[in-house]
Amino acid sequence: MRNTEHRSVLWLIPALFLAMLTASTVVWAQSEARVYELNNRTADDIALQIRELYQQSPVTVTARGQQLVVRGEPALLDEIGTLVQSMDVPPVQMRISVRYRQNIGGKQSGDGVSLSNGSAGASVERRTISTNSSRERQLIVQDGQSAHITSGNVRTLPFAVKGGRNPAAILQQVETRSGFVVSPQAISNQAVELSIVSFEEDPAALPGYETEALMTIRRVEPGQWVSLGGTRTSINQEQQGITYRVNSKRAENLSIDVKVEILP
Repeated sequence: MRNTEHRSVLWLIPALFLAMLTASTVVWAQSEARVYELNNRTADDIALQIRELYQQSPVTVTARGQQLVVRGEPALLDEIGTLVQSMDVPPVQMRISVRYRQNIGGKQSGDGVSLSNGSAGASVERRTISTNSSRERQLIVQDGQSAHITSGNVRTLPFAVKGGRNPAAILQQVETRSGFVVSPQAISNQAVELSIVSFEEDPAALPGYETEALMTIRRVEPGQWVSLGGTRTSINQEQQGITYRVNSKRAENLSIDVKVEILP
């Protein structure tokens, strides 16, 4: 009796395997391939996003120049076709404006004694210095591009910054170790997400440097100024001699702001 049951189990194993193989063959036979012609985006770019979205689905995606070849079940292909159509749009253009504001203020006071023709005279001097300056730099970027801001200049990075919210990964891609990398992404016509990375070596080593964090994610309205940080420097000096004394105070503030506008 046991031998009969054992033989029955052995007979069921290949039968189950054959049934599974037949089922998978039927599913694969039901799949089809569709070709999507792209007009605005590259096939490699969209293929990467499709693969990430459908990792757990029986779908194969191949990029051929401006053609995207997708194989899968018809229902999935209908869904992917709608998605590809919504993704194949011209990249959003944005204007990044960087504003540098500098304020220099100081006070100087002094008194002294002078001798002339045998008579002594006293003098007192008071002076106040105040200087304000502001300058802007602008740059046009496409959605997905990044701007590098440093030393009063702003430039487009010649590559797509990768690494998500990992500042260390971004740091390895940017040759210079100074300034900020700003990566804007248009969420809608009323919202822009700014990824801001500040580098420790510039000018964090300077006394009085202020910034929010190594990496900051901000969601702002288009045209809204966002502070990146700045420097504050204060100097107190005193000079004196036998017949004079001079006291001076000087403060210098530098702030950096950025705003992003979505172009029509």
